[in-house]
Amino acid sequence: MTTIWTIGHGDRAIEDIDRDLTAHGISTIVDVRRAPADPLAPQFDRRHLETFASQSDRGYRWMGLTLGRGAEYGLDDAIAELVALATVGRTVVMCKEPDPENCHRSTMIAALLRKRDVRVLHIMPGGDTRPDEPHLPLE
Repeated sequence: MTTIWTIGHGDRAIEDIDRDLTAHGISTIVDVRRAPADPLAPQFDRRHLETFASQSDRGYRWMGLTLGRGAEYGLDDAIAELVALATVGRTVVMCKEPDPENCHRSTMIAALLRKRDVRVLHIMPGGDTRPDEPHLPLE
């Protein structure tokens, strides 16, 4: 079974994120933030992440237009691309929100991955993982 991890950087130090990614053997970071820049966490700006990924022998791909919050078009193709990346190496979906329950990583991306029988594990602050669980539809 294919597995994809997710992580939210929040305001953590990039060294903490590196430690968690290394602990889980992550080889590719897929950035799903619509706007990959944050003045409150400049260490996670797109250019910094590209450099960080390169220096830590990881791949980096920005997919914020197709997998960012509110994305509607091209989702099937983007999810297929994400699954293809995960078959080559351990892949993490990265966003800002540390709590997956409050993020589209869980409510949108993980839901679409489950339909393709992909296991999703959320890397929590501190490095432990939590399996994704289906969300009840909003009433």
